[in-house]
Amino acid sequence: MRSPPDQPQRILELLDAVYPSFALLAGMELGLFSLIGDASLNLEELAARLDVREDHLGALVYTLVVAGLLVESGGAFCNSAEAQKFLVRGSPDYLGDQHGLLSNNWKRILDTAAMIRSGNPLAKYDYQSGHAELESILSGLHPGSVRDARLLLDRYDFSDRRSLLDIGGGTGGLATTLAEAYPDLQATVLDLPSVIPITRKYIESSGMQDRVRIATADAVRQRLDGNFDLVLARHLFQVLSSDENRALLQNLADAVQPGSWIFVLGWVLDDTRVRPENIVGYNLILMNAYEHGQAYTETEYRTWLEDAGFEEFERHPLPDGSSILRATRSG
Repeated sequence: MRSPPDQPQRILELLDAVYPSFALLAGMELGLFSLIGDASLNLEELAARLDVREDHLGALVYTLVVAGLLVESGGAFCNSAEAQKFLVRGSPDYLGDQHGLLSNNWKRILDTAAMIRSGNPLAKYDYQSGHAELESILSGLHPGSVRDARLLLDRYDFSDRRSLLDIGGGTGGLATTLAEAYPDLQATVLDLPSVIPITRKYIESSGMQDRVRIATADAVRQRLDGNFDLVLARHLFQVLSSDENRALLQNLADAVQPGSWIFVLGWVLDDTRVRPENIVGYNLILMNAYEHGQAYTETEYRTWLEDAGFEEFERHPLPDGSSILRATRSG
């Protein structure tokens, strides 16, 4: 039998792991990385431009240096290469607007023990909530939608597709990006009535309103109008129950042609349920945010799709732990 360790090393590592994450969130909320841009500024200059106390800002800035997001040289601070690419507003890969989504998620995860005791989420995501909160959530999801659309464009040829359904499409990032790349592709973004005003704003800002239409329906409980040959669903199945997912896929199967493709993008667990590790952890957020929220396994998805009449199932894991699932409607 092994003797117990002299120090709680792993426990201490986990306790300390939260500081860089919260420093990143604060930097995003303050717009600190965008303020620095490609410049090099000292602490006095940064505090003056943000109109904050220098000593308070210093604690944050040096934490970001330790986290590898800022670089200090001679008392001046500049962005790391990664921060410059992803956290400076105006960059095509900008992620800084995700701070609202992160803040909402991380507040919810603090309720995990209480939620398990009660058996129900204590702070469920309310998609009928006030416009400002809902827009904050969706704006945080938008960069990922555009990024995933670009991944699809890199991997697949959609030139023979004509009618796209982006179900639970939110801001329409998937639909507008694919429609822009393929001029013959007509797209429909389907979402809840409360989401549609935000969807419309994003689609109009993209200039794609003539090619991307907006619709609303309860896709779990209602038959869907249309005859699509391409369906996209991003981060949707993980907020529904297993029975709801089965019903949704059957409704989708009835609304597509034989040979149509369906793509599911989101958190997918290996059948061991311990990989990818970050998705195992993200389950804590999902179960605090949704009554049936969870990341499902590859086999669960495969079974649902096959039962609904889809075949040729394939999974492509991505570097961030998410996956692209694809299947084809059987003839």
